[in-house]
Amino acid sequence: MKANWPSIDHSILSPSGKISKRSKDAYMKRFVKELFGPDGLQPPQCQQLTEKERLLRNAGMWRDLANRGMNPGKYNKQADEAEAKAALL
Repeated sequence: MKANWPSIDHSILSPSGKISKRSKDAYMKRFVKELFGPDGLQPPQCQQLTEKERLLRNAGMWRDLANRGMNPGKYNKQADEAEAKAALL
């Protein structure tokens, strides 16, 4: 098990306690490689909705807003249009 290291590497500090930009960048590069591996932190892959799924989801959201009393005419019309477009796909 690895020991808990301090959050700063004192070997990169100058006598005045300041860290030069070059040494800070080099330290951060080493730290990131140690923490996340040579490839770095990879963002998670999320699945995108298809156009039809997106339209149907929006239609449901607009119907819900209309059912709760927020511009029922406007949101019901938008929901109808979205459902019609989704039916064509």
